[in-house]
Amino acid sequence: MAVDGGGDGGAPAGTDEARTPRLGPWDTGAKVLHGLGLATLAMSEQVRFYLDSAREGRPVPDHIEAVFKSAVSVSRDGSFHRTLWDVQENISFGQERAALWAAVFFAIVVRRNSRGPVDLQKAISVVTAGYCGLAAMAGSYMLSAGISTFLLVAISIGAMFAFTRE
Repeated sequence: MAVDGGGDGGAPAGTDEARTPRLGPWDTGAKVLHGLGLATLAMSEQVRFYLDSAREGRPVPDHIEAVFKSAVSVSRDGSFHRTLWDVQENISFGQERAALWAAVFFAIVVRRNSRGPVDLQKAISVVTAGYCGLAAMAGSYMLSAGISTFLLVAISIGAMFAFTRE
């Protein structure tokens, strides 16, 4: 008698193991960190866009100006943010933006792929969650942009939960 393995070489359909999420219950924290990384990436790209606009003489919205001032403020002293920026810069070999893009991209790929090797996906999930969390803490000065930032964070976290295939 043949047992249906569900087509993915995993546990037979209908067993408890077949219903267990691939990344496990611990992954809720990783989803939140991935969402924070996605929000940090989106906000930093918006700030970058307006910084380029300001260099060209175009007006900058008040909420982005507040982010500029906040970034300057936390970069001047020997604050916790400065330490986080230094750690992030060292981990990413001076390519913080590229590393955050890569971390968010890999997080989405791992979340969407329900057939890859589980242990490798867990490892990628943990590493990218760690980097996304570090980037979010280092970029927490962007919260000075106001309520729209909190909305962006909520949408980004929701997107990571939606991207996850079980």
